[in-house]
Amino acid sequence: MPNSLYLYANNQPRKSLPAIVPQWTTAPASSTRTTRPRVSAYDILSGSGASQVPVFRPAPKPKLTFGQLLESIKNMDGLVFLPQWRNYMNRERALELSRVLRDYGGYNGLEWSLTSGFANPKLAALIRLRYPDYPLKFAKDGDILFKGVLIPGANIGLDVPHFNASLSKYLDNDTYRRNIPADWAGWAGDMFTFAKQLDSLHRADGLGIDSLRILANHSLGNPKPLFKNTFGQEDFYADIDARNISTLVNNGLSYHDAMDKYYNQNCYGRFGHFVNSYGGWKNFVNHVNGFYFFPMTPTVNPIFIEMAKSAFIRKIREGTLNEMDCYIP
Repeated sequence: MPNSLYLYANNQPRKSLPAIVPQWTTAPASSTRTTRPRVSAYDILSGSGASQVPVFRPAPKPKLTFGQLLESIKNMDGLVFLPQWRNYMNRERALELSRVLRDYGGYNGLEWSLTSGFANPKLAALIRLRYPDYPLKFAKDGDILFKGVLIPGANIGLDVPHFNASLSKYLDNDTYRRNIPADWAGWAGDMFTFAKQLDSLHRADGLGIDSLRILANHSLGNPKPLFKNTFGQEDFYADIDARNISTLVNNGLSYHDAMDKYYNQNCYGRFGHFVNSYGGWKNFVNHVNGFYFFPMTPTVNPIFIEMAKSAFIRKIREGTLNEMDCYIP
């Protein structure tokens, strides 16, 4: 073999290069192999043949669908066999499952166990045995997740781990944990954290009250907030839907049937159902305005707590009006 070879691009000879340079040549006429484009090393190094060089991109990761989420819930619900709970079978089964999914989603540890109860280790082990991929799909971080799965009929992602954490508390009815309001694990917790962020922006960045009020109204529950916050669109819908699903389960539906009727069959208006769960609009507004979150409330300027409450009520009112033809004062 000669010490150097001519490499061809567009059938024109180029400057010879050492034989150690990778060479792309055409296949014999009798060959059926598909050959690469005849681009020389000179073209690659000089950039003149860059457009002809194949670009290898990783295959996109498959996205899970809402139908797959419902199917997995149905499969796991079938594993919960608790014959001693006959009067509230559906609620107890949903509670046991939501606790396990809460832990899978990263809302675990002593704090959450004391908030909405300890997850059943036997059920968790059974799920890992029968459906070993489910714990990873319900996790908060990873490659293929249910987190952010699109809600049917809307371009809105559902924060599934956050949803299950809130749902577990709304379904929990333990006597010793009743002193912890269920809303602390849902919208109230996010609302007060949001107020604390507004307070921090005022202290650290010196933003004025009027500017922060505009910021709050635009950011809370919106897909494109003006600043990074913990009460964006996914958290907002997870909190609202968790309470709504819990009321359906408490009324006798199974976890799967409640999700199916609520999301797929559109049997319930999201915001109207949420407001009615507090006894109507006036009761809902009074409940939000009178809510006190200890120990966070004393540490945050009352102006920003009022601001966060106002933004939350405003967002619920906006959603309710979109579902109704009548006027809400």
